[in-house]
Amino acid sequence: MVVIKRAVGIFILLILAAALAACTDYQDTETGTGHSRLSSIETSKESEPITLRMTYWASSQLTVDKNDAVIRLFEETYPNIRIKAEYFWGDAYSGSLAVMAASNSLPDVIRIDYSNISRYIDKGLLLPLNDYIDSGAIDLEGVSPMHHAGATKKGKTYALNIGNNALVMFYNPALLAKAGVAAPGPDYTWEQYEEDLRALKQVGGVYGDTHLTFNHFQIWLRQHGLTLYNEKQDGLGYDDDGLFTTFFQRQLRLQQEELTTPTALEQNVRGLDDGPFPRGLSAFGGLSYWSNHIDIMEKQLGFQVGLAMYPGSGEGGMYIKPSFYHGIASTSKHPDEAALFINFYTNNMEAAKSLNGYFGLPYHPRVIEGIKGSLSETQRNVLAYLTLVERKGNPIDPPQPSVGGEVSSLYSSLHNEILFGRITPEEGATRFRNEAAVILKRGAVESYNN
Repeated sequence: MVVIKRAVGIFILLILAAALAACTDYQDTETGTGHSRLSSIETSKESEPITLRMTYWASSQLTVDKNDAVIRLFEETYPNIRIKAEYFWGDAYSGSLAVMAASNSLPDVIRIDYSNISRYIDKGLLLPLNDYIDSGAIDLEGVSPMHHAGATKKGKTYALNIGNNALVMFYNPALLAKAGVAAPGPDYTWEQYEEDLRALKQVGGVYGDTHLTFNHFQIWLRQHGLTLYNEKQDGLGYDDDGLFTTFFQRQLRLQQEELTTPTALEQNVRGLDDGPFPRGLSAFGGLSYWSNHIDIMEKQLGFQVGLAMYPGSGEGGMYIKPSFYHGIASTSKHPDEAALFINFYTNNMEAAKSLNGYFGLPYHPRVIEGIKGSLSETQRNVLAYLTLVERKGNPIDPPQPSVGGEVSSLYSSLHNEILFGRITPEEGATRFRNEAAVILKRGAVESYNN
């Protein structure tokens, strides 16, 4: 699935009672056959019919079609369980979930973005999945904890990641070869990156890369063992403003040498297929692309592109990001069946083949091994890249605070002022710290009061 920014609506904070007994079931990840350990999950024809509700955010009709295909496979395997799927477009999703939470009518299975998962966990809206995981009903055998770290708090896991993505620096292999530039490897440095952009300029006709983004800045901090936000999320997570200054000084240096695309050009980008890289105007694709945007890049360009981690990421910085999570509402009357469905959606072989990486590639070792033969060359390249990020990267940072969007907007404003020469990087660093502190402290107070 193409991962695009989902609008985060105002979340109605409620405390719902969540004292449900967790039961267990077993799902074979290779055959898709279920062997119930509890009578409530018996799947024989004599079992009483059960209907599960699920809800998800849809970005296109293809999202709906992909989801429906997995539901059909599940219902064929478990004929006594029916899935009633509800979806919402765009901004309507967050608001609709908030209304459901307020009216105590959340669906059994909820699809949640990483940015919102903490809110659901903190307000008791999700059922812990530990008993299902421990029993094997939700099969995580051989799976790195990295894949579920974002949905785990105080030793309890509340949701299952449905597919993996990672930030990526795409590159044009032919342009790099023409300039005598080697493809970036796992130990690619910022110094080598600058040298390569200068070599690419000598070829002529294209820019080296675009300007660096907010995502790049956060990776830059992670490369120094730091985070954008502190643990309490009431302030920034780094003390040295020299990191901000150095980050922008590099951009100004590259800009002055005309190694990056003009800022004005970047500001007019209207979609994923409209950036300088997919239009063939730059050798590297540094705008905030994710690994599952590769189909868009290759369709637009007409050839296979390369995937590389951001410069300086050899010893950390990059991370695996879940496309979405599936959780069980703490108010669900059928948590066992919901767990069965969640496991099937992510770990069943036929379901994985049907999804074909649409929501990000699977991460269970047995599922990966089982679908390798059906993957395209592009998908195999993405899988190799995600494996590299998992090996070289670190766990994802905690989800951003509720006011994270305001901090991002502040950064974008200062980004433009610096690159257009209205303020210096030093002035930008000071303003970012001072203004972000006000935003974050206000957000922390609002969260506490709610």
